[in-house]
Amino acid sequence: MKKLIIILTLITLTSCAGADERERPERPDDVDIRPDVVFAIADDRPLHIHIESQGIVEPIREIIIRPRISGFITESRLDDGNRVEQGQTILAFDEQEWRYQLQQAENEYETALVAYNIETRQRQARGGGSGDGNDDRMVRISTGLAAAELSVERAELDLSYTNITAPFSGELSAPERISPGAFIGSGSELGRLIDDTTVLIRFDVLESELNRLQRGMIAELITPSGERKEGTIRSLSPVVDSQSKTGQVVVEVVNRNRILRPGMTVEGRIRIETHSGIARVPRAAILERDGGRTLLFKLNGERVEWIYVEPEYATSEWAVINHDDIAPGDTIAVDRHFAISHLQNVRPRMAGQIVREEVLE
Repeated sequence: MKKLIIILTLITLTSCAGADERERPERPDDVDIRPDVVFAIADDRPLHIHIESQGIVEPIREIIIRPRISGFITESRLDDGNRVEQGQTILAFDEQEWRYQLQQAENEYETALVAYNIETRQRQARGGGSGDGNDDRMVRISTGLAAAELSVERAELDLSYTNITAPFSGELSAPERISPGAFIGSGSELGRLIDDTTVLIRFDVLESELNRLQRGMIAELITPSGERKEGTIRSLSPVVDSQSKTGQVVVEVVNRNRILRPGMTVEGRIRIETHSGIARVPRAAILERDGGRTLLFKLNGERVEWIYVEPEYATSEWAVINHDDIAPGDTIAVDRHFAISHLQNVRPRMAGQIVREEVLE
C-alpha cells in the first residue's frame, strides 16, 4: 500500500512539472539586444597643450598701515572696504602735543642761534677765527645750535606723522574699525592699503616644464566662481626649489573689475603647444586592445564599426586623429563602449543625454 502511494505521488509531481514547462514561453534565439552607447561628434579644432597649476592672487601694491607716533585719533577713514584716493587722509592724530614739541624745539633753536652769533662775533673780534668750515662747525656744536637744529627737524617730522595719507589709490582692509577719539599706540598694525586694479599670481611649475615657458606668454585663469580672465607671464623664477622641484612663474593680470581678489586661489593654464590634424575626438573614445593596438568605434546608422587608429597627439581630454575613415562630423563612441563588438547594433545616445537602464524580465 505504501509503495502504491509513493508511485502515485511521483506521477502527480511529474505531470505538474511538465505542465509548468509547457506554459513557460521559450525565449527566441534571435532577440536583438542593443546596448546603450554614448557618442560624441568629432571636430577639426586644434589641440592646445597647456601647463596647468594653481596660484594665489596678490595685489600689485600693498602697504601696512602702522603709525609711527602714539596719540588720540581725530579723523579716521580706516574702515574695511573703504576706498581712498592718493593723497587722501586715512588717519589723523591730535596735533596739539606735537605742535608744542615743535614750538619748544624752535625756541631752543632761537636761544642757541643767539649764543652762536655772539660766539662768532667774539671770535672775529679776537681774530681767533680761521674762517674755515671746520671752525664754524665747532662753534655750532659748542653753542648747541647744531643740536637745536636737529631737534627742530625731529619735531617737524613727528608733526608730519600725525596725518597718515594714502601713497596711492586703493581700498582699505582693516580687521577693526578705528573711530575718532580712540587712542592708538605707535607701531600698531591697523590694516592694509591695497591696490588690486592689477594683480600678480604666483604659480608653482614643475622643473621639467619651467624651460618651456617665457615672459609674455598668455595665461588663462579661472576663478572659484568659474569666471575667466587672461594675463601674461611677468617673470620666471631663476631658481628651482630643491624640495618641491618646482619654480615660480609670476603672471600679471589687469583687474579693473576686481574679479580677482587678494588671497583668492585660481586655476591657471599656459598654452605651450598647438597640434592640428584631420579630426579631434574625445580621449575617452580611444580604446586599447590586446597587443597594444588602439581603436575607436564609429557609428553608421545604428551599427558600430571599429577602426584601428594611432593618435597623432593626445592629452587627458582630446586626441588628434589623422585617418582616412575619420572626419569632422563623424559620430564616435565615448562611453559604454568597452564591451561592444565590431558591426554590433546599438542604441545611440549623444553625450549629455540621460541614459536610463532597462531591466529585461
